[in-house]
Amino acid sequence: MQNLKENIEKLNNYLSDTSYNDIDIVDLIKYLSSKFGVKQEIKKEKYQRLEEYIGDSKKVLLVLVDGLGYYKVNELSDSSILKKNLRAGIRTVNPTSTACVLTSVCSAKYPSEHGIFGWWQYLRSKNLNYCPLPMVERKTGKKVEDKGINIKEVFEFESIFEKLNTTVNISMPRELISSSYSKMFSGSKANTHGFYSIREGFMNMSKKLKNSDTSFSYLYTDGLDAASHMYGVNSQEVKNIISEVEEGIKFIKNDNDDVKVIVIADHGQVDMVSMMYLNQNTDYTKYFYALPSIDTRMISFFVKDEAKEEFEEKFLSEFNKDVILLKKSEIEKYKIFGNTKLSKKAKENLGEYIGIVVNDKFMVCDKINIEDCLNTKGNHSGLTKKETTIPLIVI
Repeated sequence: MQNLKENIEKLNNYLSDTSYNDIDIVDLIKYLSSKFGVKQEIKKEKYQRLEEYIGDSKKVLLVLVDGLGYYKVNELSDSSILKKNLRAGIRTVNPTSTACVLTSVCSAKYPSEHGIFGWWQYLRSKNLNYCPLPMVERKTGKKVEDKGINIKEVFEFESIFEKLNTTVNISMPRELISSSYSKMFSGSKANTHGFYSIREGFMNMSKKLKNSDTSFSYLYTDGLDAASHMYGVNSQEVKNIISEVEEGIKFIKNDNDDVKVIVIADHGQVDMVSMMYLNQNTDYTKYFYALPSIDTRMISFFVKDEAKEEFEEKFLSEFNKDVILLKKSEIEKYKIFGNTKLSKKAKENLGEYIGIVVNDKFMVCDKINIEDCLNTKGNHSGLTKKETTIPLIVI
C-alpha cells in the first residue's frame, strides 16, 4: 500500500502555495525581540515588511488569542477593532498545536530546532510519555519533575524573555501561570501575573503598563480555543469571547495611548466531520514502543523495528483515504517542521512515522481519550490554510 496520489498532491500544494505570506510567527518574534536588544538573524526583506506593519514603540503588548485564526478575523464585521487593524495573515509553525507554537514563541526557534511538537510528547532519553504544557506524565498525571527529570532536559534553550533589555510583563490564566512550563516560558526576570477572566487580564495588564516608560508585555488567553473545540468555530460562544477580547483591547488603548498592541494567534481551527479511532479494527499498540504523540490531526508513531513493514501496510490499508503516512526522513525532506534540519533533540522526540490527516477529520489513538473527543466540534494541528494562517493585528 502507498499514500494516495491525491493526498500527496494536497501536501505538495500546501508546501508550494505562494499565496501565503512568507512571514511566519518565528520571524515576528525575532523582529520584536530585536527591538529590545536581542541580536537576531532575519532576512532584510522580511524585517522591512514587519517594520511597515508594526513600526517603533517603547511599549509593546503582544496578545496571543489561542485559536483565533486569520480567516476568523477576516469574517468579523468591518466595525471590529480586530478586523479594522488587520495588517496581514502570516504563517504559524507546524504542527499547529499549542504546545508547539508557544514553544516557538518563547524560543524564537522552529519546531525542527526546539523539538516540542504537540500536546503529547515522548522523551526518549527517559522513556517518558508526557504532556509538555501541564508537564505531567500521560498515564498517571504525575508531575514530570517528581520523576526526577530536570525541565532543562526537556527545553534545551533560554526563554527569549530573559534576553530583552526592558521591563517584561507576562500574563495568562491563573491555572497556568505557576506551571513549570509557564515558568520556563516567562524566564526569571519577567513580572508574571494570572487572571480568572479575560476582562481581569486586560485590566491588570493596563496597570502594569503604567509602571515603566519602556516595556514588552505578553498576554495569553485560551478560552476561544476551548470554545471552538466544544461548540464549533462559528458558535455564539466563540463570538462572545472575541467580543471580550475586543473590549479588553479597547480598555488598554483608552487607558494607555502610548502602547502598541499586537494581536496574533497560535493557530486557527476547522470544524470536524468525524473522528477516527486508531484501534477500531486493529490493535496497533502491539507495534509501538511508546504512545503515539503530537495531537489528533498530526500524529507521531513510535514503531518497533521488527514491526515497521506490517504497521505501514496495515495502517495505509485502513486510513490512506484520510491520512498521509510519512517516514521521519520524508518529514525532513518536506521541511514541515521548519526550514532548518531536524536538530538532535527534534529527531529524538519524533517517532519513525508521522501521520497527517488531510480531510476534516481527526484521529484518537488512546481509548482513554475517546469519551473526551466524541463531542469535539472544532480542531487543529493539521495543515489546512485555516489552521496554519494566523492574523497579524497592530493597534
